[in-house]
Amino acid sequence: MNKLAYLMLLAVAVLGLSSCKMLFKKPVVEKIHDVKVISIDPDKVLLEVSISIHNPNGYKLKLNAMDVSLLSKNRDKIGSASLKSAVEIPKKKSNALDFRISLDTRPTIRMINRSDQKVFVYVAGSGSGKVLGSRKHFAFEEPYEIDIREQLQKVVAGFKADGQDIFKVKRAYVSKVGLTESQIRVDFLVLNPYGLEFTFKNFPAKITIGDKESGSGDLVNGLTFNEKVYSREGSMVFRINNWKAIVNAVKGVLNGEINYKVEGDVKLDAYGIEIERPYSYQDMISINISELIF
Repeated sequence: MNKLAYLMLLAVAVLGLSSCKMLFKKPVVEKIHDVKVISIDPDKVLLEVSISIHNPNGYKLKLNAMDVSLLSKNRDKIGSASLKSAVEIPKKKSNALDFRISLDTRPTIRMINRSDQKVFVYVAGSGSGKVLGSRKHFAFEEPYEIDIREQLQKVVAGFKADGQDIFKVKRAYVSKVGLTESQIRVDFLVLNPYGLEFTFKNFPAKITIGDKESGSGDLVNGLTFNEKVYSREGSMVFRINNWKAIVNAVKGVLNGEINYKVEGDVKLDAYGIEIERPYSYQDMISINISELIF
């Protein structure tokens, strides 16, 4: 009798376990919480994808594996990430899982430039969960629109790339000397390592030569950039208003070079807004005394 009872109990347990396995529901991708930009540098755009996974079962579920891919609107794979370690999800609960995905910068910016600063992607993936020795696989694909406008505006406004200025002075020199007007010209290079789309409209500024504020100037011409333009050369011209003070300052410099500093406001049009920010640079200018005395 005891043996019969034991066999009956064992049969009930096996049936119960089989029933549990049959009733085991696969994990569900509840929603794509967010896709946000963590950083942009000239080589890579780092995104964080937050996905909510729901456990519909009455017992905890162990999520063993999960792969996530970002697909373009043409469903070309542009980036991917994987779950680094197993995650337990309590019964009838959801867990938000974060995946960091790295994209190539210039192709990503190209998509943005052609889509009103928003990137349409599909967030796709697959994974598996396990309960009581039974494993279920699941797959998902959801459309998502990443609004990257604010991040791009910050990048443009920073006037830097990877911590370095994108404004590079090439040379500064006296371009005109006269009784009524004298000028100093600064030639420069502006880099566009990200392939951003913007217009460098104006740069109204004051120039200080030695320790004397000496005049004011602006860009000779505005500069326009897009994904095909890696750099552009430009110039600023400053009209000098206290030439005699500059001549006296240069006379005391043996090699004919004297320091100058430019301070003003960079004005840009980028991704639907006008950006204005203070900017300054300094360098040395070579001045030939014989050309200045008249």
